[in-house]
Amino acid sequence: MRLKVVLAVFLTGSGCSLPAPLAPDPGPWRFSGSVSATDGTRVTGPIPGAELAIVNGINSNARARSDAAGHFEFAALTADKFTVTVSAPGFVSVTPVVSLARDLDANFALKPQ
Repeated sequence: MRLKVVLAVFLTGSGCSLPAPLAPDPGPWRFSGSVSATDGTRVTGPIPGAELAIVNGINSNARARSDAAGHFEFAALTADKFTVTVSAPGFVSVTPVVSLARDLDANFALKPQ
């Protein structure tokens, strides 16, 4: 009987010594990619000057523009889930939700209006 009590106390106490789970790395993280035009079935080319704006979360109000090849980059963002608005004159805007927990590449395709 004495052995059972000691064993039960040992097993119960050993569970308390586990290390705490690691917290996610807050970054900074890179969010980059490209913005292209689409006709609904295929990509028709890059969209230079597209504007990307993070509209909520900890990175709120961060902005980027695509270059002549349609590439964009947010160089240093904090890990978070947020909505980004992707827009360009003459195209229908999109507002995808992004979950950033590491460097991320994303490609967006916009349809003409």
